[in-house]
Amino acid sequence: MYFAQTLAIIALAVFGVEACTAGEFRCGNQGGAPGPDGAIYICNSSGRWQFSSQCGGRTCCQGGGSNVHCVC
Repeated sequence: MYFAQTLAIIALAVFGVEACTAGEFRCGNQGGAPGPDGAIYICNSSGRWQFSSQCGGRTCCQGGGSNVHCVC
């Protein structure tokens, strides 16, 4: 348990990106995902955020967890 927490802290320090749960979706700049606003990111099998698609504008991405979508 402590080993995993230590690795997560080191990853944050080195990469500046929050670890995530594989298969999780987030809008850009929300819930630990990087930017840009209006983008959809998916957490890959390595626990890192990966760009998936860009919505029409910076406020067009909505949702979180397993339900993220573009609304414009």
